[in-house]
Amino acid sequence: MNEKKFRRIVVKIGTNALMENGKISKGVITELARQLSIVRQSGSEVILVTSGAIGFGIEKMGIGFPKKNPARQAMAAIGQGALMNYYSEAFARHDQNIGQVLLTNQNFTDKESFKTTGNTMEKLLEFGVIPIINENDAVSAEALSAKKPFADNDGLAALIAMSFGADLLVLLTDVDGIFTDNPKDNNTAQKIKGLKELLSRNVIIGRKSDYGIGGMNSKILAVKSALGKGISVAVCKARENAVVDVVNNMCSGSFFEGGTDG
Repeated sequence: MNEKKFRRIVVKIGTNALMENGKISKGVITELARQLSIVRQSGSEVILVTSGAIGFGIEKMGIGFPKKNPARQAMAAIGQGALMNYYSEAFARHDQNIGQVLLTNQNFTDKESFKTTGNTMEKLLEFGVIPIINENDAVSAEALSAKKPFADNDGLAALIAMSFGADLLVLLTDVDGIFTDNPKDNNTAQKIKGLKELLSRNVIIGRKSDYGIGGMNSKILAVKSALGKGISVAVCKARENAVVDVVNNMCSGSFFEGGTDG
């Protein structure tokens, strides 16, 4: 990995990475806020794409993961406020301001809406604010379906990185990188570290997570999309100092250097 300073970073954290023992973990959010505050205060601009609204809604309602979209959208509406409340408290400990941005398909397909969204993002970053982005699942007609430019928050994070000039995308998950198979099920699975290896190795997609809707396939698609625009991508476990380590060129997961052939 080359030594470089990243100007604008998009960090995405998935629902499974936020969950511990079937509940959203305040500890994970607290640690993530600490890391992103450090990165922001070091001079890099930071955009956070977060899952978790549906997970919070499920926790608050005490039900299992809904199978149908209307129920999932209802869980998102129930959980979004609680999710942002946790983030607000966590970032406030580091005197870091945040701003919530809920997006839909129209923000990327309508020219005027896209321009307005971009202007808002640029102004938030100019103010030193960390935008916290999620899809507006509760009201989006395309939410939780593949009929949009992003089918999950991995795709949304890649699209944001490409649309708003990021030079690094960090995908935080519950395994430390992209592997040839699910390392939780197969202890011989090998970590993939470069684009050439990603393109040449056979990756077994495996099952999706219990709470997320993306899975490893969506991460691979996000990696390829971002790399196609010259954006570096890290896929790593949401652990202590994970993002700080990536920024300091010490990624423990899979790292794909933008602007190279891997």
